[in-house]
Amino acid sequence: MPPNRVAPEQNLRSISNRLHEFDPNSYDWDEWEVLFDTYLEVEAINEDSKKRNLLITLLGVQPFKTLLSICKPKKPTECSYTELVEKLRSNYARVTFPSTERIKFFAKRQESSQTLTEFANELRDKSTTCKFPSIFYEEALITAFVGGLRNDHVRKHLMQRNLETFVETINTAKTIESVLIEGSNIKNTSSEDLNLNKINQHRKPPTNRPQRSNCLSCGSTDHFRSECRFRNATCHKCKKEGHIAKVCRSKPISNQSKVNTISSVSQKEIIGTHAIRIPVYVEGVKINFELDTGSPITIVSNHGWELIGKPKLHPVKLIFNSFTGHSICLKGEKMVNVNYNDQSTKLPLVVGNNNQNNILGRNWINALHLNNQTLDEIVSNSSIQSLDVGFKNFKELIICYDDIFKDGLGLCKIKAHLHVKPNATPKFYKPRSLPFAYRDAVENDLNRLITEGVLEPITYSKWAAPIVVVPKLGGKVRICADLSTGVNQALDIDQYPLPKPNDLFVALNGGSLFSKIDFSEAYLQVELDDDSKELLVINTHKGLFRFNRLPFGVASAPSIFQKIMDQML
Repeated sequence: MPPNRVAPEQNLRSISNRLHEFDPNSYDWDEWEVLFDTYLEVEAINEDSKKRNLLITLLGVQPFKTLLSICKPKKPTECSYTELVEKLRSNYARVTFPSTERIKFFAKRQESSQTLTEFANELRDKSTTCKFPSIFYEEALITAFVGGLRNDHVRKHLMQRNLETFVETINTAKTIESVLIEGSNIKNTSSEDLNLNKINQHRKPPTNRPQRSNCLSCGSTDHFRSECRFRNATCHKCKKEGHIAKVCRSKPISNQSKVNTISSVSQKEIIGTHAIRIPVYVEGVKINFELDTGSPITIVSNHGWELIGKPKLHPVKLIFNSFTGHSICLKGEKMVNVNYNDQSTKLPLVVGNNNQNNILGRNWINALHLNNQTLDEIVSNSSIQSLDVGFKNFKELIICYDDIFKDGLGLCKIKAHLHVKPNATPKFYKPRSLPFAYRDAVENDLNRLITEGVLEPITYSKWAAPIVVVPKLGGKVRICADLSTGVNQALDIDQYPLPKPNDLFVALNGGSLFSKIDFSEAYLQVELDDDSKELLVINTHKGLFRFNRLPFGVASAPSIFQKIMDQML
């Protein structure tokens, strides 16, 4: 044999070392077919018989037996390469439905062990079966990626930016995540820490330290130190290399003699209780303080400091740490003139660095002689006053807006108008047969709609649509007009943009109080003008009924209702 020729056995052995045989338990057919086609292209194998024989050789035991069965009465070697591929594809290719795959795609969430890159790659893999149009592909990936992130802070930052490509979104998310990790040593007081503070004094430094995790460089649990991006970082706290300040175990250097630990009472613990507030005159200005017998000092907010004229402050000699161990920022302290219940004295006041609640601590409680009897009277009066004011305000609201609190449907002042095409021809349909089991329920619902002013019985109309009865829980039904029989085709449909989820989420950004609007039977709260009423007539076993309100099923209804909402809200 010439020295430059390779024996067939050696050639097949070489191929098997570079290309795995097809095993349905290890590969999807689509994945393996791409791998096989790539190999054929690299090796410049174009002859049909060679491609066929190589394909047969690289089939596993079970796929080869399957191929023998689906090729009968022929042998696999008697079929062309294209025929074999089609047979294997029809047998092993996974059948998917784009709509189902898209639902799964947008419901995908980042696992706790996944990095951003791994999550992005998984979304790319899942998107192949969704068959998104090319113009929508990037937007679909961005939407699924942002919606599936486990870090709410990263998601919030991404939603505030106009990101056009998936790669840009991934890189931005990585940058934000890195900044959040690096800046975690500067811990601002969280929203749950702003409610009520309890201050305890002790003589030793705080022993609350970050719990050791898998990674000693950043404290994360989703990777090891050898893979961490901060393994060569310099700590801002101890100036040593190999970790960040979040996980620094160096003892803090402190020249102060006393350290105060502030432990926060969570919001859940104080739900249903009223804050006890005491009006005190500080430098002649009335300031409401929240009574806190657990605090050894009295603290005023930054706003309160501005009210008393921003007096010059002295540095605070005490250190204040929260229950979680992070430092509380303070502007300083000042001796101020205090007046309460004909008592005048000079007391120390600590000024906070933000607009937290004003806290009246034990040092002022003792100085102002607020004994147990006095405190009991304050608590009692505060509770009664709070209940009286709240109940009084609630009754005033009900009386002032009594039309809003009435039972039944609301009524919008704006009337809806339906635009009919100039050449539209009226369509009149006879009533559809109705099962006897539904008749009583349908008649009850018709009477309800008549009572609420939604429907009005008439004896003549050029337009009439049949009804569709939808059963509900409890034996009730919903009556729907089948307007696809003629009315919707005759309308010039109103065009008005409906908000996208991203637009709504951005609008909610920064909010702290949220309310919910009751949109039950929302369309029926919009009255129709006289011309539009002539179009919307239903034909039932009880005769003709005309809609006075905008019903569900009208093609223009979503745009009309959205426009009204944007005008009113």
